[in-house]
Parts: sequence; C-alpha cells; structure tokens
Amino acid sequence: MLARHLRAEDPSFFSTAPWDDVPDLELPTPPLREGLGRAHLKVSTQVPLAQSYFDQGLRLLHLGWGAEARRAFAEAARQDPSLAMAYWGLALTRGPGARYAMARAEAIHKALTLSEGVTDAEQRYIVAATFLADKGPANGRHGFVREMEALVDCFPEDAEARLLLAGFLADGYEPDGRPGADQPYAQALLRELLRTHPHHEGVHHAWVRVMVESSRPEAALESARRLRLLAPRAGTALLGSGRLLLRTGHTREAREVLEAAVAADDAWLSQESLPESAAPVAGLALRLLVQACADAGRYGEAQAWARRLRHRVESVTPHVGQALVFAAGALSSLHLRFGFWRAAADLRVELETEARAAERGLLTGMETYARGLRALEAGKLVEAERACDELDALHPPLAEERKGDSHMLCPRDVARVVVLAACELRGALEARQGEYARAEATLIKALRLERRLRAVGPSAFSRPARETLARARMRSGREDRALEMAEALVKERPGSGHAWFLLAEVHVARGSFTEAASAFASFLECWRDADPRLPELRRARVFLAGRGGLGVEAVMPSNVIPLRALENVSC
Repeated sequence: MLARHLRAEDPSFFSTAPWDDVPDLELPTPPLREGLGRAHLKVSTQVPLAQSYFDQGLRLLHLGWGAEARRAFAEAARQDPSLAMAYWGLALTRGPGARYAMARAEAIHKALTLSEGVTDAEQRYIVAATFLADKGPANGRHGFVREMEALVDCFPEDAEARLLLAGFLADGYEPDGRPGADQPYAQALLRELLRTHPHHEGVHHAWVRVMVESSRPEAALESARRLRLLAPRAGTALLGSGRLLLRTGHTREAREVLEAAVAADDAWLSQESLPESAAPVAGLALRLLVQACADAGRYGEAQAWARRLRHRVESVTPHVGQALVFAAGALSSLHLRFGFWRAAADLRVELETEARAAERGLLTGMETYARGLRALEAGKLVEAERACDELDALHPPLAEERKGDSHMLCPRDVARVVVLAACELRGALEARQGEYARAEATLIKALRLERRLRAVGPSAFSRPARETLARARMRSGREDRALEMAEALVKERPGSGHAWFLLAEVHVARGSFTEAASAFASFLECWRDADPRLPELRRARVFLAGRGGLGVEAVMPSNVIPLRALENVSC
C-alpha cells in the first residue's frame, strides 16, 4: 500500500535497508519473479521487458515491498530510458522524510520531462505523484487526492488508480476505535474493488491492512487466505495475512502463514546473496510467531522461534544495537507472558559502546521492568517501588532526544513504551499494597497510553494493561468491572488462551461457575496443543472436573480429554 512507503513504515529490526544509498539507475537488476501476483497497467513502451519490469514494480508497490519495487522500476527505466512511468514508480518507492527528498524530486521531474506524448491517464498519474514528491505526503496530500480522483473519474475502469488512491487514504484508527478521517472512503473503494477484481493481490493486501486493526477484522479473513495463494513469494503479503489470522483467533493457520513469510524471505536472501539483515519482514514475522505460539500455550516452540530470531540478529556483523534489543525483547516478553519472572530478569544483552540512547534506554527499561515484576511477585515491595522510580527516571532524557531518522529507533517512541511500563508496574504495585483507588487510576492511565502507542514504534514490553487492571479489580472485589475488561480482551484476541483463562478466573471470582466452565473449555480449546506441564492447564482441568457445575463432557470440546484422576480435587 502507498501509505506504507510514504507515511507509516513498520518498525525495522535494522537501521538500514539494502541499497538505500544506491542511486536509482545503479541498483542491481532483479530477476522477473513468479508468485507476486498479476497486477498490470499498460504503459507507453515498445520494450516488452520494460513493461514486465514495470508490472513487477507495480505489484510489489501494492504489496508493500518498497525496496524491491524500486529495483523493478529502475530496471524498467534501464530497459526503456524514455518510459516516464518507470520514473513515476521510482518517485513513489523512495522512503518518506527529508533524507530522500532530492531523489524523489529528481525522479518525478524526469517523469514530467518524458511525459509529453504519453497517454492522458499516464500524465494524470505523474501529475498526481508530483504533489507527493515535491511537497511530501502531508503538504501534498490534498493535491494528490484531487488529481487521483480526477483520474478515477475519467478512467473508472482503471483498478490500479482506485487501489493507489485507497491505499493512500487508509488512515487507520484512532485510539478510541474511531476510523481515521478518510478510512471509510478507502474502505468503500476497496469493497468495490473486491467485487470487480476478486483475483487482484493488491486489493486483498490493502483490505487486510485496512481491516486488521478495526473492530471487525473477520471481514478480511477471506482476503487473508487468498493472499497466500495469490502472492506466495511476497513475504510482506504473507506477513499481513498472518497478522490478520492471528488477530481473528486462527492461531494455527497464522503460524503456518508466518512460517511461510520467513521462508519466502530466506529464499529471496539466498537468491540475492544478501545478509539476513536485508530480509524485509522475517524479523517481524518471527516476533509474531513467538506471539502466536504464546497464545496457543506452546512455550517451548515460542522459545525456539525467539532464539532463532536472536541467532539471525547476532549473525549480522557488525552487530546492530536495535536489532539485538528487539530480539531480546521478544524472548523477555515471552517469559513474562508465562510468569517466568526470573528468566526475564536474567536475560542479558551486551551492546556496543557506540550504541544510541534509544537502544540503551529500551534495553534498560526492559531489564528494570522485569526486575520490578520479579520483586513484586516475590513480595519485595520496596524493591519493586525502586524499579518503578528507575523507570520514571528513564523517561525525561529519552523524550528530550532528537527524533530518530529513517529506520532508526526513535528515542521518543522508546520514552512512550517506558512510561507505559512504569505505569503498569506501579499500578500492579499499588494494587498489591491495597491502594485500589490509586491502582485503578494508574492502570487506566496505562491503558490509555497503550492505546496511543504509535504503530511504528517499538512493541510494548510490559504486560497488557487491560489484564493487570482486570486482576486489580478482582483483588479489590470489583468483579463485575473486571468482567468488562476480560470480555473485551477475549473479543479483541479470541485465539489467545491467556485471554480466555483470565475470563474464566473472573467468572470464578464472581461465583459464576457455569460461565467459568465454558471459558475454561474455550481456554483448553485454544491450548489443545499446548506444552502439557503448564500450570494453567492443570488449573482448568481441575476446575472442570471438580467445580464446573456442568458435566465435563457438556462444556469441553470433543478433542479435549479431562484428567479423571483430578476429578475429586477442589479448586
């Protein structure tokens, strides 16, 4: 999607991408690839290879693989130096910000110079892109949208124009769940494209990215599944598909797709003889695999994926600080997810002496937070208080640092996740101390901070604030309010066994044993392939066998076998 290249890049493990500083026409020639879809836009060229490479660039642009799309457009320009639309593509695939402003301007001005004699539609494409290249996505937004609307009006059958417009207008969602200003407009364009172009990989990818953070991600479930068939060699498409499958609770299917995304990246790296730091999505896919395995109770497998991620990062020389921290964070968060505080607190990462403030701040924040949780669970409240104070002290200097450039970790984003962790830990501490009103206020603040985190920043390393708030409300005897939190979490993450387990515990606290039995049964369904020794499994089976209120067979899925040996054990 166009917005990915111009406004909203995903967080990157590595601070540089391949060929960032290579001039457009000096980029290495890519092969023509299968498995990227079939998008096509006829352009003014008599050179078949130029048309083929242009189409490949267009497909990759739709699928969010900007660096590879740029190579394809560059080869189209080499095959036909008079192809204006090749330079149009080069202008759009350059990253956002001032760093590439000169390159964007040169490319679009070259396209304008060559546009005399091309079709009216191509001229309109180029004029629209001029607003973005010259003024940037923010200042050029109105002009680009108006020109693209005129193009769509003149050529209503041009699916590529409608898709590019929809991709640019996809503004995501506000922290309160309301759609961005032009999100409904983008959705309307995409719904029509789904009807008229059901086999277009770019349409399905855009629909998945638009809907994944909405309140109804299941509306894009079919698109997520189709993407695996339409673009099986595009890791970016597979990553988007895996995210949506995970979001809708199809955890096993999500794991398969995310593994395919890693494999697609690895195949590309091997073909291009590139280091693992060049993989466009493998790092993110591995982090999501850790999350997917955690949701399914597969702690051992999740550890294996987290260690594989760390091995990939450590194999790159010289070591990249932010990649090391991100990889360590995946393993630390996994330990915390299952309550293994000591393992999280004992995780060690050695950064180079020249590591940036953002990298050191994020690593220190993770270590301090894990240490605070370990102290809190051990009842060492003074030590936990000290960890809260240390997290509070980390925030101001990070917030005052300069904003990060390009793929570099931004200190201000790190400051946001650190202050979130401090609030979550302090709220849990206040609840443990019996200061329930203060804990409620602190955790509500943490929940609001969590909702406002930038999607392009580092992932939060703290426990979900909603879970901590629900447990604090249970501790204070406000089970009905805790139920609201738990039900919302299950709705948001229906495939997460942890969410179902929390809901079951809330029902137990309320004395709603029939509802608790149903929630425990759903938990066991999510964890049907979980590691067998996890204590949550024993807790659920004991409840269903002893106090469920209903017969075990009435509330458990047919593939979940109760432990009859525990049927006389009371909760």
